[in-house]
Amino acid sequence: MDQNRLYETMVIVPTSMSEDQVGALIERARTVLENLSATVQEARVWDTCKLAYEIKHHKEGTYLLFRYVGPPQAAAELNRILRINEDVIRFRTFRLEPEEVAQT
Repeated sequence: MDQNRLYETMVIVPTSMSEDQVGALIERARTVLENLSATVQEARVWDTCKLAYEIKHHKEGTYLLFRYVGPPQAAAELNRILRINEDVIRFRTFRLEPEEVAQT
């Protein structure tokens, strides 16, 4: 049975991070996923937005989007890496169903 599933992770980082720092975070996440047999379909800066409420003293954030296919262990490891990274304000991982992907 194939255990690979489609995941999407949204990450919010401070707007004060430089492009190089954001790029390094994206590459770190890509490396973690690929080392655990995940296929990264998309890893990019999505947008910079005002947050609905202040989080960790930040009123704005840069959103990063990761979309990948892989085993549950890959998503769990990415979550672990993001949780311990002090530059990450907030993150959320979603498991997508094929029907949800077809609508986008």
